[in-house]
Parts: sequence; C-alpha cells; structure tokens
Amino acid sequence: MARLEFPAPESVRTPAGLTLHTWSHPDPAGPPVLLIHGFASSTLYNWVKTGWLDPLAATGRSIIAVDLPGHGASQDMNPVSVRVRDILRDLNAHLQEQGHQAVAVHGYSLGSRLAWEFSAAHPEMVTHLVMGGAPTDDRLGALEPKQARLWVQEGVRPVDELTRNVVTLAGALPGANVPHVVELLLSLSVDPYDPAAAVPQAPTLVVAGSRDEIAVDAETLVPLITEQGALGTYVEIPDRDHINAVTSRDYKTAVVDFLQTA
Repeated sequence: MARLEFPAPESVRTPAGLTLHTWSHPDPAGPPVLLIHGFASSTLYNWVKTGWLDPLAATGRSIIAVDLPGHGASQDMNPVSVRVRDILRDLNAHLQEQGHQAVAVHGYSLGSRLAWEFSAAHPEMVTHLVMGGAPTDDRLGALEPKQARLWVQEGVRPVDELTRNVVTLAGALPGANVPHVVELLLSLSVDPYDPAAAVPQAPTLVVAGSRDEIAVDAETLVPLITEQGALGTYVEIPDRDHINAVTSRDYKTAVVDFLQTA
C-alpha cells in the first residue's frame, strides 16, 4: 500500500459535527482502525504528524480518523450542545453506513475516554481497544465553565487551577478555534465519566508514558477489563509524558503487535 497522506481521500461530516477521514485499504486483511484524537488536537496533529498512518496501514487495515467537533476539519462547528451520546451515535451510524460490522478502536487522552465508552456501548462491534494516555477520573466534571468562558471571551485568567491549566492548552496548535475547543470540553463535562460503570469486553491495550501525569492511574483499567474475561495489557513508555508519548516508536510497535493478535 502506498504511503498515506493527509488530507484523506475521503472525508465526511456527521450531524453532530464530527469529520471522519478515511484511508481505505485496497485489500483489507481485517476490520478498520478507528482513531479518536485528544483534547485540543486533531487527526493531523495526533495521528498524521506523529507517524501513525503507515504503521497502521501495514497491518492490512483501513483507517478511519475522527476530528471531534470544534477541532481540526470540524473547527467551524460550535459544539455547545454536543454530548457524549451524540458522538457515540454518529460514530456508530457512520460505521454502519459504510458496512463495517467490526472495528478496532484507538483513542488518545480525551479520545481514549470516548473509545472506552464507545466500546462499552457497542461490544459486538469492537475487536480491539487501545487506550493511550488515558485519564481514569472525571476531572472534566470539576471544571468551572463560567471561568473558562470568561477566559475565552474576555481574557480573564481562571482562578481555578484545573480550569486554568486545561483552557491554556486549547490554543496550543496553530489555527485552533479556541472558543470551540473549550466549548467541546465544557459540553462533554456535563456527562460523568466512571470507567467502572460500563466496561468494554474487547481485548484492551493500555499505553502511557512513565511521566504522564494525566494517565498516572491508567494501569488500573486493566483489571476492569480482565474481570470481564477479556485480555488486558499495560505498556509503559519510558521517559515519555502526555505530549510526546504518542510519537514513541515503542508505542507504535506495541499497538501494531496488539492489532495482529486474534
């Protein structure tokens, strides 16, 4: 298969404002890989520039990558009313429309939360789950929406430390639509997140950098999976943090090997 490039050959917008980019393998050897990026990132920055497309394509799979509302190719979409259920619904609908009865799901950071919830909601569809840089707590529920919006609208520095740290990341990438990036996080914060409340049944690989403070408890996801009778594996990437773990060759190797297991 030729080297993959961005933009993808096919991109579509869903009702909730997701943009789904597809690189179709000419002779697929297995279900596609669904990629879900993290907060304040995008398909381009989370997966393309970090070198993920070609290793994944080498497994013989098509690739479907999501730009979440307010991010990447969906940055024009104001996600003020978008909820987790809307994202999961659109992902499922798109896969069904494309005739995909099964998929491997790989999420990073915020995307790993959505990957977990999608896999738990659709256990019949998910063959493999990869949780990269995965938070395990409901930190979004502790955000202060009024302070976050004041920062976006008037430049007023948030007093709350968590809110200040999170919204500062919103403008980290060139060309980001900062109000929309922040608004997605605030919209999703309405929905509580408890990984133990609904656990996927798919074989799961959990990956985190040894210096990743956001995914510091990611390894605790593994027993939740194994209690369901599925394979759960944890891989720690030495000397990597939440930002640069995704570029690791060891990370890519672990995922490629995992996807090639039955």
